[in-house]
Amino acid sequence: MEPDDLHRLQFDGVEGNLSMGDMLIIDLNSLNHMPSQQSVCSRRVQDLGDRTSLPVFALNEDDSLLMIAGAKMRVDTHKHRLGAPALDRAIEN
Repeated sequence: MEPDDLHRLQFDGVEGNLSMGDMLIIDLNSLNHMPSQQSVCSRRVQDLGDRTSLPVFALNEDDSLLMIAGAKMRVDTHKHRLGAPALDRAIEN
């Protein structure tokens, strides 16, 4: 997802998708020349994470690429591996 032409993030229906297990990746690179608007959008992403009780992860050093993993998804923060619990069991076997 990227900001629209008015530099806003449209989250209509996203909470339902996250609750069904979809992952959301937000690319704020188009706002690099507008740090205050990039900050506003980052706060909106964090608010979405708070409302859905899902953590927000920064995927790059300048926090312009953000991810919210959907419900029941697991993010391995040590090995940086994404996946569902069933996939992890298959890998272990």
